[in-house]
Amino acid sequence: MAYKAKRSGVPVVYINPAYTSQECSRCHHTERRNRPSQAVSTCRACGFVEHADLNPSHNIAARGWMAWVRGGESQAPALALIA
Repeated sequence: MAYKAKRSGVPVVYINPAYTSQECSRCHHTERRNRPSQAVSTCRACGFVEHADLNPSHNIAARGWMAWVRGGESQAPALALIA
């Protein structure tokens, strides 16, 4: 899908998704027990509760935003230009 973004002029930032399901999207405390079930994410530090699919998506978005703001270079391989 990156090629579609590139064709449309939309920037793409690649991030490492490791531990995003164990990280609290509010306080960023990371612990395996933050994910007690497949359906819910509950932070052991601040008590924040969120759907188990939404929490990591917020973390991925935050990591992408930080990479973009800091001007980090993507670790993804370069795409070939389509003529």
